[in-house]
Amino acid sequence: MSLPRDINILVSMLNMMLRDDDMLLETIIETKGESYEEIIRILMDNGYEYQKEINQIKAK
Repeated sequence: MSLPRDINILVSMLNMMLRDDDMLLETIIETKGESYEEIIRILMDNGYEYQKEINQIKAK
């Protein structure tokens, strides 16, 4: 299953998985068969960033 491209759904889904599954973003993206660089680009283009220290995606 691929990740959604709607930014609101994408951020919500990724943050839920980061919290509930206690996995790193790279691992989640890899298990979904997606490109880490592409997902990071989509997040950044929409004003979001991955904060590794807290393992969460937040608005810039």
